Amino acid sequence: MDKPEFPDQELFRIAGSNDEEFLKILFRLYYSRLCSYALTLVKDRDLAEDIVQETFIKFWEYREEIKIAHSVRSYIFRSVHNNCINYLKKSEVLKRQYKEIADDVIYYNELIIRNYDTTIIDELIAAETEQKISHAIDELPLQARKIFLLSRFDSKSYDEIADILRISVNTVKTQMKRTLARLKEIIGESK
Repeated sequence: MDKPEFPDQELFRIAGSNDEEFLKILFRLYYSRLCSYALTLVKDRDLAEDIVQETFIKFWEYREEIKIAHSVRSYIFRSVHNNCINYLKKSEVLKRQYKEIADDVIYYNELIIRNYDTTIIDELIAAETEQKISHAIDELPLQARKIFLLSRFDSKSYDEIADILRISVNTVKTQMKRTLARLKEIIGESK
């Protein structure tokens, strides 16, 4: 059953001047509905949850700069909508880029068959794979990217990452699992 709607004035009154309490109330009121809405757009539950979480993170980070014209509910739903659409647009661009890379790989494979120098071709393919992985890391949601970089480039343990980012160890594990699966998928596509 849906939670009752609160007018913004009531939300502000309940939260008082405590920004964190206000965010918690918003999260409890809208998280599941936002995830359901995002799922209708992106057709992937994990991705929908990531987009909604990222929206709340951005809302929190930019809370002092945000100007809300109508209602908080409208603002947060519109933000999730826009973030889903932006993801879908980026996804289409990436698909075109991956197709271009795949076409190049086919071309280089044809060169190999014709006995051209394979060292240069191997270097080109390795560079393209590295570029795809780097691009995939850049496309990760902010929190997932921070977790991945702290783990892989700063050699931090999951416990240390959880302390640094003030999140649970389980969140770190879940984000790393999703990130590694995505990177493995990209590497598999480049073979």
